[in-house]
Amino acid sequence: MGVVDEGRMIIEKDPAMPFQMQEIIIPILSQAKHFLVASSTMIPDQQLTVANAVREGTRLQAVTTARIIQKLSLRSHALKDDSLHGRMELHCHNNINMHLIVADSHLFLALPRQDGTADMENIIISREEAAVEWGRMLFYYFLSGSEKVDLATF
Repeated sequence: MGVVDEGRMIIEKDPAMPFQMQEIIIPILSQAKHFLVASSTMIPDQQLTVANAVREGTRLQAVTTARIIQKLSLRSHALKDDSLHGRMELHCHNNINMHLIVADSHLFLALPRQDGTADMENIIISREEAAVEWGRMLFYYFLSGSEKVDLATF
């Protein structure tokens, strides 16, 4: 397991100590002012952190699958809060098979395993400007082929 961060920070998984990637990701997400998310999975800790950030003024644009949208419609209190709809956009695209978050200054990318599920143990994290820009372009690629979801239906 490696975390790439301007070529300086490398974190290796120690088999004697369970590695908790969320300990790195959650503090970064909680400080962001804008999120771009393209994902085919739900990570409860990340979802709660992003929802809390949106309540405090952060803007969210998300592209996800119809299956995830259905789950969100049952579980997400933030999507049901009409006062937050101005800071959130939700789009549906069924050909996503990864977990991408682009925050203000960081890229988080979990690629699929051979079984098709997102590999949440080996996440690429970068704060290099070129990587963050690449993540934005990847997000907009998925956004361009998606359909906007009417948040009023939640």
